[in-house]
Amino acid sequence: MKKLASLFSFSGKVKRARLLQFLPLALLLWLGAAYVDETWLAPNLCLINENWICYLPGEVREGVTLDMIVYALLMIPLFGLLVRRLHHHGRSFWWALLGLPLVVVLAGFLYRPEELGDLTYLLIAGVIFLPLLYWALKKGRKEQKPA
Repeated sequence: MKKLASLFSFSGKVKRARLLQFLPLALLLWLGAAYVDETWLAPNLCLINENWICYLPGEVREGVTLDMIVYALLMIPLFGLLVRRLHHHGRSFWWALLGLPLVVVLAGFLYRPEELGDLTYLLIAGVIFLPLLYWALKKGRKEQKPA
């Protein structure tokens, strides 16, 4: 329980391995939610409530889906880990805000690709995000132990 609570903490430091352990787990959770949403939840919505619309797998849906909720919930611990990773490098949490444009643009491309048009937004957000990603994944400073 303590490890789960530490995911939502923005204070302290975290090693690179912890961040790299969380990323595949988050991806699997998100893909699992998308699979459940596409194969079970969307086709059976009208069975749960007759006012809701059933969708076949692969159809474009309106409104909030399960994978959108999981994506939003996973962004909070990921941002917390990123902030603590930046603390490990001696940077403040404000550097993590550089990654927010990429998260917003990626969410837009995932859930509304027809409205965004070209890849200009993704390119700009990616260029802003690359230095942050570099700092987050490189080794941190060695802690000097007091003599």
